[in-house]
Amino acid sequence: MSKDDNKEVVTTDELVMAQMIRLDAIAQLLIEKGVVSEEEFYSKLKNVQAQYQNVSES
Repeated sequence: MSKDDNKEVVTTDELVMAQMIRLDAIAQLLIEKGVVSEEEFYSKLKNVQAQYQNVSES
């Protein structure tokens, strides 16, 4: 048996979902602990989304 036989196959969708859950948990912790406010978080989120859209449209 090779060492690769024990590896689990994970789909791209599963990896994306796991990453989204991790990021959501981090954001919630930062808000709950008062590191950032919800307003600051959503404002930054909108700004970053706009930056990504601008890059993809170039």
